[in-house]
Amino acid sequence: MKKQAGFSLTELLIVMAVSAILLAGMASFFTSQARTTTMQVLTVDTVHRARTALASMTKEIRMAGYRSSGAAFTGISQASAGSIRILADLNQDGSISGSAEDITYAFNSDNKSISRNGSVLAEHIESLTLTYTMKDGSTTQAPADLSGIRKVRMTLIVRSSAIDPLTADYKRFELTSDITPRNMNF
Repeated sequence: MKKQAGFSLTELLIVMAVSAILLAGMASFFTSQARTTTMQVLTVDTVHRARTALASMTKEIRMAGYRSSGAAFTGISQASAGSIRILADLNQDGSISGSAEDITYAFNSDNKSISRNGSVLAEHIESLTLTYTMKDGSTTQAPADLSGIRKVRMTLIVRSSAIDPLTADYKRFELTSDITPRNMNF
């Protein structure tokens, strides 16, 4: 009898089983990498949005009270735990006019956003807390004497726009900034 060349059924089944195990391992690895990449993209996006909002607000709050020598107004004209209105005579014409000189930031808990003069500045914000340090060193979230504000502490909690596939929950980050308005009458 002639010896036949080729693979036996047993050898073929062993190769198929090993190949299936290797393919399952590779599929698991790629699925894990896709989830990790999604989580990292969510994290970067969330931190970027929070830092952008925080930087914009910090810059403009720091300029509160900027004015020409003849103008008289309080740099912070409204202050609460969730909103602040700042005034700055940036073009030094002696009056406050336009959206660059009269700015209101407000947190809207219903749609989880911060607005700047009524337009959405940042979304997916879980909370914005403004705490004011007064000239006597005390802190409050509802200052009675707006001219006595010396520092604003802004705490922002932002969440990811989508649920993290690894934790099945939103990613949350808290950022805090201490802002000293440069142009308030110290």
